[in-house]
Amino acid sequence: DKGYDYKPIYQQLQEMNLHAVIAYNPRREGEVIGFDEHFAPTCVREHSYRYDSYDAKYETLKYSRPKECASCPLKDDSLCQKIFKIKRSVDLRKYTSPARGSLKWTLYYKQRAAVERVNAYLKESFDLNNVRHRTGKKAKVHFQFVTLIYNACRLASDRLKAAKHAALAAA
Repeated sequence: DKGYDYKPIYQQLQEMNLHAVIAYNPRREGEVIGFDEHFAPTCVREHSYRYDSYDAKYETLKYSRPKECASCPLKDDSLCQKIFKIKRSVDLRKYTSPARGSLKWTLYYKQRAAVERVNAYLKESFDLNNVRHRTGKKAKVHFQFVTLIYNACRLASDRLKAAKHAALAAA
């Protein structure tokens, strides 16, 4: 997954108005002062701002003041901002929509990882790495049969598990 973390990929996705869900791979980069591990800004006391929303018109990420700052004596000082906005174009690798570390980004990443696992399973177990047909039509039919078999196996497996759990619950 980290092999996809490459600036031209992010640029191409931005041109297509798409948002990347790719794990960040640090490359000889030091710690960024004033930001946490997910590149969210931090207050003077190192509390991370909370991701609030994304403005598609201006391509900006909006962060709100941390909850810990509600009782902070510096909250009315000029050092602590209520809202923090960052343009995505500052660094496409670091600032994605939804923001890294947010619940929505984590859910999208889990879905992406599940799809990648299924693709790897189909390539290894059903030998999709070695499809050798002269025409695209035969390759497409081959792929469709493989996915049909995979889905039928998963459906049967899920139904057997459900029946087993129902039998255990009834006992």
